[in-house]
Amino acid sequence: MINTLKLSSDFRRSFLREVLVPLVAILLLTFVGAGAALFVGTSLTNTEARHQQQRMIEASFSQSLNEHLRQLRSLSRWGPFEQHLAEGNSSRWLDENIGLWLYEMFGHQLILVLDQQNQIVRVWREGQPVSAPEDDPLIGEVLQSPLVNDPARHDNADYARVTNRAAALAVGNIQRDDNALPRFRLVSLKFLDDGYLAGLAERNQLQGLHFSDGTPQPGTGARYLLIAQAGEAVGYLNWIPSRPGAQMLRTIGPSTGLAVLAISLLCLYMVRRLWNSSVNLSQSMLRLGASEAQAQHLAFHDVLTGLPNRALVEDRLTQALALATRHDQRVALLLIDLDRFKTINDTHGHHAGDELIIAVAQRLSRIVRASDTVGRIGGDEFIVVMPDVDNIGQVHSLAQRIIDELSEPFTLFGSDVWSGASIGLALAPKDGVDRLELMRKADIALYEAKSGGRGTYRQFERAMDESVRTRQTIAADLRTALHTHQGLEVWYQPLMDIGGQQMVGIEALLRWHHPARGLIAPGEFIAIAEETGLIIPLGEWVLAEACITQQRFPELLVAVNVSPVQFRSTGFVERVMAIVSQNGGDPKRLELEITEGVLIEDEREARAIIVELRDAGFRIALDDFGTGYSSLNYLSNFPVDKIKIDRSFTQSLGVAENSVAIVESVVKLGHAMGLMVTAEGVETPGQMSALADAGCNQLQGYLFSQAVPADQLAALMKTIAPDNAQHE
Repeated sequence: MINTLKLSSDFRRSFLREVLVPLVAILLLTFVGAGAALFVGTSLTNTEARHQQQRMIEASFSQSLNEHLRQLRSLSRWGPFEQHLAEGNSSRWLDENIGLWLYEMFGHQLILVLDQQNQIVRVWREGQPVSAPEDDPLIGEVLQSPLVNDPARHDNADYARVTNRAAALAVGNIQRDDNALPRFRLVSLKFLDDGYLAGLAERNQLQGLHFSDGTPQPGTGARYLLIAQAGEAVGYLNWIPSRPGAQMLRTIGPSTGLAVLAISLLCLYMVRRLWNSSVNLSQSMLRLGASEAQAQHLAFHDVLTGLPNRALVEDRLTQALALATRHDQRVALLLIDLDRFKTINDTHGHHAGDELIIAVAQRLSRIVRASDTVGRIGGDEFIVVMPDVDNIGQVHSLAQRIIDELSEPFTLFGSDVWSGASIGLALAPKDGVDRLELMRKADIALYEAKSGGRGTYRQFERAMDESVRTRQTIAADLRTALHTHQGLEVWYQPLMDIGGQQMVGIEALLRWHHPARGLIAPGEFIAIAEETGLIIPLGEWVLAEACITQQRFPELLVAVNVSPVQFRSTGFVERVMAIVSQNGGDPKRLELEITEGVLIEDEREARAIIVELRDAGFRIALDDFGTGYSSLNYLSNFPVDKIKIDRSFTQSLGVAENSVAIVESVVKLGHAMGLMVTAEGVETPGQMSALADAGCNQLQGYLFSQAVPADQLAALMKTIAPDNAQHE
């Protein structure tokens, strides 16, 4: 018992002396040290954060000033600028390429061209020429600034107070050769307005950033004095400094004490597990490093092809443009869109489409230079960035090689398929030095290439941009016309019996009389309407007008064209039924003409829509028959009532060999399937006779009549005959 008590007492004293006392001491020292460290750390963090913000502001202003001077030099060292100034008769050129360009591109608010006596030659304000600069106090104050009147006449930039506002001012000699005596000087001014400060505050995460003219009162706010090179104070920048230390103290202060206590209580356990934990930690760090590398790669590369994705390509393009600007180099941008990709996808399946994308990526990677960047930016869209271009022929050669390579067959799952590509080119700095602008112009060129028949490349030209603007203007005017119904009319072309003596139906055709452009052909504005989605309300309006006309002529069948965009729109059948019902139309006397384009997207959905329309009483006609690659297949798969032989076959009668045999075959095929056959584009009695012999049921064309307004149909029905018809 005594020994037990002694042992217990000794154990308690030993435990107290060797474990508890050191542990308590460690805990006390930990708490005191942690508290002191937190206090000192927060103070130092707050102070460093404030100094860091001041350094960031100083660096931002210095960088901005250097950039301002660089922008000025990009024009002052430009040979055509000096040439046009010397000629003295290039006002329009100077207005567009100097005043307007510096304002729109870089935001230069005041531009002056001075002679060597500092006399005003040209002045632009907000991009526009100033007619009476001597009356402008702003210009007068700029001319009196020390920077402009510096006798050394060196290129320089500085901050100054102009009209009691902080501004950046730059002056440069206009000369092509540094050794030549400059005849003119270029002066540029940008105010450090709220927009500039807002951007500075956003970039550097500054709160409450603003200018103050006077000396601020000491307080808790931070400030930075912007000083000109001559030592003049431009103004104080004031802001509310961030206090990361205080935030840190509020966040981790309470938890730090608990963490210290928990760590102290678990120290014995952690010592025993230290070795195992260290091993596990090393393995975890290796796995983490591999995961981070993989995530980094996936963030900037396409998963399917391994090529750089849009984010990485745009970054490299930005770097290439910046480098080209500094070293007077050229950068080419190629946008590549695969032809017939959707057809391959639909025909062979999505797996084949993926394999095609991979194969295209491999071919492109083999073609380009090592310094070029090939990326995938969309489903079947690729991009090539070519830095350091020596000449445009180099770009054209690459574009043509890409087209040649991608026009070769691809072997997918044992079958050869053909795709091809269309390419749009843009060249910097000719077409711009901004990434977004360069990509926009390359996209415009790509659109022209695809519109021109695919399988080719186009380089951006200013006329293309004008074409885009024209399409945008027409789209806006069409939207207005649709809203006001001014200028839009529905005309009707007769459908004749095979003898050409009786009108059996009419086709509704849209006409647009533009208030400025006059009569615009449907081929010009229908495509624009489809691109913008206006074709849906436009087609619905034509259908409503056709219903009204159908009531006036109940004995006639009225045909209405349906756009593929309209056909595929959500709720198409419901809207058609509602329009016909609201306008008193009879579905049994209405014929909806569709083209092959509405059938190739989703055959199952297209068939369901056609069945639903026919069940409602509508007749369905397949227009432009024979122009599609699989029109015969559609006759067996889709329940249509009529086929309309394309005018190209009608026009070939008596001209092309075997034309009669082709038409007869189409007619026999249609009749064998129980379909009505109508021939379009009949212009001569000989064509009518040949079509009658072939067995056509109906005829349509200028031989009988052009399209006429609805109020002329009654008179036309009485007078129409093939012998007295008027040709266009």
